[in-house]
Amino acid sequence: MMIKLFLKQVSIFLLLLVVLNFLLFLLIRAFYIKDYDQVDLGYSEYLLADSHGTPLGDFTEIHDVHNFSGQSDSYLDMERKLRFLIRHTNVKKIYISVDDHTLSPTREDQNNLDRSAYYSDREDFSSYKEFIHDKYLKYYCVFLNDRYSLIIKNFLQNELFDFSKWGGSRSKNSWEDMSALQQKEISTDRINNYFEFALPSVVMSSSLLRIIAICKANNIELIGLRFPLTKTYLGILDNESYNADSILTINDLHIVDFDSLYMEQDYMFRDMDHLDKEGGEKFTEILFDSLEEKKVTIGIK
Repeated sequence: MMIKLFLKQVSIFLLLLVVLNFLLFLLIRAFYIKDYDQVDLGYSEYLLADSHGTPLGDFTEIHDVHNFSGQSDSYLDMERKLRFLIRHTNVKKIYISVDDHTLSPTREDQNNLDRSAYYSDREDFSSYKEFIHDKYLKYYCVFLNDRYSLIIKNFLQNELFDFSKWGGSRSKNSWEDMSALQQKEISTDRINNYFEFALPSVVMSSSLLRIIAICKANNIELIGLRFPLTKTYLGILDNESYNADSILTINDLHIVDFDSLYMEQDYMFRDMDHLDKEGGEKFTEILFDSLEEKKVTIGIK
């Protein structure tokens, strides 16, 4: 009798845990995963980048390129996405971010490995145990993912109990409206975060090399892309770089460098190194027009 009662209580407890996990996962989907697990496989060309690529939005589709960028994506995340694309569609060309910070050791912690696991497959892991843990348990079980706990905590603090937001969204100063001192302080903080270490991440460098090898093995054209930066940020950045673009150059791959494109146009940015929506739209036109002109030039030659 005691055993039956115990089993009943355990069953009820487990059922409550499952229900709670389901409800919390719905919250995670709404505020963290969002559209990260959405991709259009009807294209043959894709843009892989971190948050620097997101302002380009769907404007890239005008040029038959699907924007597969994700906030905080590292090369490990991009590698998973690339492998997923190869498994599910006919990829012909990949545009990939090779900005100064993309090989930063900070990307070993600041990445989307918990989300990009959605795009992974058994062959992407060294063991079946690791595959099950990352692909399913850590992805769907809120209690096994420390980052999910942080997301829920931030939601409770900054969304649910932040009554100042209930009457509308809080306004933020645009980059062009900030004083020169504010711009300098914020840019310095960003650079200190990215370039805390003297040497690039071995993990990120290895992943980028694998991306190059995968593209070569599958006859995929790989083009490196450097996104526009503000004048203030570029001035403080100086020669700080982990030189991701040099890895592509060594492998005889083309680099499109636009980091100085909008140096005198702060109104195109939402912060020191990210375009806003209008900037993303205009940059998309310039980017693909320049690539088209290069094709024409090569054809003439």
